[in-house]
Amino acid sequence: MPPTFPASPSSSPSPAPCASPFSASLPSRDSVVAALRGAGCVFAEDEAALILAAARTAAELTAMVDRRVTGLPLELVLGWAEFRGLRVAVAPGVFVPRRRTEFLVSEALAHAPDADVVVDLCCGSGAVGAALAAALDRPEVHAADVDPAA
Repeated sequence: MPPTFPASPSSSPSPAPCASPFSASLPSRDSVVAALRGAGCVFAEDEAALILAAARTAAELTAMVDRRVTGLPLELVLGWAEFRGLRVAVAPGVFVPRRRTEFLVSEALAHAPDADVVVDLCCGSGAVGAALAAALDRPEVHAADVDPAA
């Protein structure tokens, strides 16, 4: 299960650089937005801000923009997804938590607001178990998945 961290700057490993129209120099915010918008990213400005904040080098920025432009989900480009105020590490092959999954956590909390034990089966990234652990008063959490990527 990938680790879960409180929301903070990304510390995902640096991807290998790839060819890009940006390779000659550091892309500007506007050029990143334009590339994302051209690829059909509806929230290009927001995505550009996240990518620019996460990239540590020009090569990493170029690689991240290229991966997003080719259709890789933003969460996988960044290496994390925000879920109920937590920054959850994600990787290819692991469930990327979405806003609609937050409903599951809300329902669990509504039905068992004082749970002492949380079991998150087929946990993927562990987002559901981590969110329940953060919302409850020190529960015992068990999360398991048969997929080694999780």
